[in-house]
Amino acid sequence: MTITGAGESPVLLAAANLLYPQLLQQLLDRSSSSDFAPISQVHSTVIGNRTFKPALGIFPRGCKWRDVVEEGSTAVQYEYWQEAEQQWVQQQPLSCKLQGEPMPGASDQQTKPSSWRFHKGNPRTEVVPSKHHVTYRNLWYNNGRWYALVEGPRQVSSWKFSKNQEITALHVLDAKAWSKSTKWRAVRGDTLLFDFIFFVHPTAIGHWWEMMGPLYSVLKQPGVDFKRPCDQMVLLHLKRTHLMEWVRAVVAVALGVGVQQELPPILLQQESNVPWQQLGMPLEGVPADEWVVFERAVIVRDLFTGGTRTFTNSADARAFRAEVYRQYGLPPPTARRRVPSVITFQRKRANRRIVNEDGLLELLSRYGSLRVVEFNSSTSFADQLATMRDTGVFVSAHTSNLANAVLLQPGSAVVEIIQRHWTWNRMDQSFRDHTAMLGDIHHFAWRANHANETVYQSQRDEIRFANWSKSECLTEDCTEAATRVDIAVDLAAFKALLDSRLPLVFAGKSVQQAALPWPEAL
Repeated sequence: MTITGAGESPVLLAAANLLYPQLLQQLLDRSSSSDFAPISQVHSTVIGNRTFKPALGIFPRGCKWRDVVEEGSTAVQYEYWQEAEQQWVQQQPLSCKLQGEPMPGASDQQTKPSSWRFHKGNPRTEVVPSKHHVTYRNLWYNNGRWYALVEGPRQVSSWKFSKNQEITALHVLDAKAWSKSTKWRAVRGDTLLFDFIFFVHPTAIGHWWEMMGPLYSVLKQPGVDFKRPCDQMVLLHLKRTHLMEWVRAVVAVALGVGVQQELPPILLQQESNVPWQQLGMPLEGVPADEWVVFERAVIVRDLFTGGTRTFTNSADARAFRAEVYRQYGLPPPTARRRVPSVITFQRKRANRRIVNEDGLLELLSRYGSLRVVEFNSSTSFADQLATMRDTGVFVSAHTSNLANAVLLQPGSAVVEIIQRHWTWNRMDQSFRDHTAMLGDIHHFAWRANHANETVYQSQRDEIRFANWSKSECLTEDCTEAATRVDIAVDLAAFKALLDSRLPLVFAGKSVQQAALPWPEAL
């Protein structure tokens, strides 16, 4: 099916909007079939010199978009779905931007005076910290920065609420007097505030588990008085194009939103083509001279503010996986007496490619039915889920799409290929942290430890870092260079790993019975 451009047949456009449920039905049909056939894909549409990306899956309420790229340009523009006219338009709807209520007493032709009342009758900020998250009452925002309104003579230092973002203490002697003399508007209800911590890698979906896992556990905690789903979500440092269908699907499950429902509004910053400028860009719809106060906001602690990178307990991790299966109409994930000898190899195209891939694929084919997949931003979440559900052994280089490993059924195995010098902040164990929390997925790894197993894509990187030791390669630039490499797998060592572990996996042995120490970086 072709998704048409703006101004084309409303009938075809309406049909395109109904496409995702059809994909889900194909998933159900596929799950009951012994043959593994890929779900029909919806590809980009080219009209003139413009490419229109498909708009699949769940979207925020009243804000459905598709990416548009002109030939010869890397800049992404957007078209927005106008439900009433059943067509795509270029004008962004108001529902995509922050709205809020004007301060009491303020009114014009478009707005009515607000009945807003501050928490405890005072605009000062109240902070309630806990182990995995922090709750704010009356959290203030202005022109790209976040503020805690502090009343009285006592000085309070600013603090970081995430790796990249801080709360600035705004000191006033009289909070009520300050609010009366300041132009502001209020956002009611419960707001989730998230910083995508590795913003220089905005398409790395693996980092979403570092947000969604802890969030899911926080919202499931007994006694947490916070809406699920929330009233709105503020997502910092990303662009709309980075909210891929996979991301929106995972966010929906974490927030308790069904696949046929809509996400709460997701508020984003104005876009910049410079990642470091994106950090300080203002929220869409908020003038620089206007303040915004959020009635109640929750910030989940990240790795750099005392949090964790995954679920806080195994029960939550398994409940999340089960909820994914349920929402997509699949039987619950269950332990199998014998794990199917279906081996899925995830191919990389841009970096961390396997230099001797042909030899690796021939080796893998000796152990079962081999499939090669190439997941990307246009691969539907339903398709990726179905692939994981049918997989017995998932083989991949360390890459963001290993985020799908937590969707494997109990007893399945991950065999991860890790590039050399990949140890900063335990990043080499990030995906194992997720599977280990589930407690029922085997996770093994082979690590490139020698210079001849690493091919730098940049001669400059090779000259600088090829001879560095593990302890020397803990700097940011060396770690970044380790993402821009290809890998030559030691096939003899890899075969020894498979020979020792896969018979145990296929026989249904427990994770504990088949466990191996994580390979040490040399």
